[in-house]
Amino acid sequence: MLHYVQNVGGALTDERKYYTGNTGKYFASPMKELNEKTVLTEDALENRNDSYRQHTKYNDSMDCYYSTYDLGILLQNKESYLQGTINSSQDVDGYFFPYQQKNFYEKMGISSEVSILLECQNGDCNLILYDSYGNQVGMAKDDGSGNKKLVLPDLAGVTSQYFIRVEGANTAVAFEEKAYRIRITETKSRDIQSDSVQKYETSYQNQLDRIHEMQFEALPESDKYLGNATVEELLERMKRGEQLDNKEMAYVKIFANLADYEKAEAMNYIQNKLYPDIQKKAEQKGIELPDGLWKIEMDAAGNISVAGDMTEENRRELEEMLSDNFAGDLWERYVQTMDISHEQYRLLHGYHEVERFIRKATGGQYSFQDITIKEDGKIGGLPDKMCQQINSQEANAKNEELRDDIYMLMDYRNKFGMEDILNFNVKYQVSDSGLRLI
Repeated sequence: MLHYVQNVGGALTDERKYYTGNTGKYFASPMKELNEKTVLTEDALENRNDSYRQHTKYNDSMDCYYSTYDLGILLQNKESYLQGTINSSQDVDGYFFPYQQKNFYEKMGISSEVSILLECQNGDCNLILYDSYGNQVGMAKDDGSGNKKLVLPDLAGVTSQYFIRVEGANTAVAFEEKAYRIRITETKSRDIQSDSVQKYETSYQNQLDRIHEMQFEALPESDKYLGNATVEELLERMKRGEQLDNKEMAYVKIFANLADYEKAEAMNYIQNKLYPDIQKKAEQKGIELPDGLWKIEMDAAGNISVAGDMTEENRRELEEMLSDNFAGDLWERYVQTMDISHEQYRLLHGYHEVERFIRKATGGQYSFQDITIKEDGKIGGLPDKMCQQINSQEANAKNEELRDDIYMLMDYRNKFGMEDILNFNVKYQVSDSGLRLI
């Protein structure tokens, strides 16, 4: 099979040569050296990084060729950082951070400490750390200089994948956009007394319990929840649309699993924010919402339909309003409530994003079904200009994510078909009491 070769313009930071295969040609890698300064940028328009399930890329603003799925690159240079923004009172930003080096260090008798620093003006942002199982394992605290900091807990042998969640801190005051930076640094030292003792899950859970108790005890007395409700009971209240007070919320954020918390948070948002916003937008547009029960459905491609006691004109206006203003929230919040694996989420979300992008960019003339993969590995079947953008070595983060999703979906289709994805539907029921999941 012939290998595709593309000339890469611009300054290269690395002159290493890579052989392309049967063509007998070489090309210089555009990848930066890992020890160079990196500035990753969180782009809320291109990346919906507000859930631990999402798998998005972040561009290096100092190197147009380089992007990453996680923050591990920040460890390579002390001057490196990620810059992001909390855009609304509901906005949260999430980032993956792998630290596989820990297990290797222990075998070599090396002890290491990783610090995660959140720089945010007036301390208006919070940073919470979760392990790969969704357990909360750290909360950044004021470091005395106006920033917030946490040290990665010593939980080696059980997990090496972490998830960082950033959110606004002062939700009680009028919202102002908050810019922040995340820096991750590592210090290592030789530990001649280190012995590589495997830590079992029971030991890990004991450490988690100890971390959570320490975090709870560190809260001001005025913020400590002293009620009798369990974490599960508090989450159930959130799911029913109740607003927890500050003490209850602090307690939940310490002890709840992230998957359970996001599910409850999404269901609370649907009832207290999403539906009121739908009502408000309908009133602004002069659209009368149906009396009694009615339903909202969305297929995996993003097509919205409504059903209930209404005129055909009313139905069309409602579908258009929901598609133009609420499609993202209706999809994302619903999927966040589902008990599905990361792989299932990526497949559903990937198909949804690819299908919506193609149909919007081509005015509905093309869809995922038109995509082909050529012998050289390039994506085809779509308009030439679109294929050039997706295949480009200089593609932006959004196009890179689309390209990766297309490869993932085509591989899945070849192995298993697409029936399970195509049959997926988002379903809501609307009544006088609000918006509910079906």
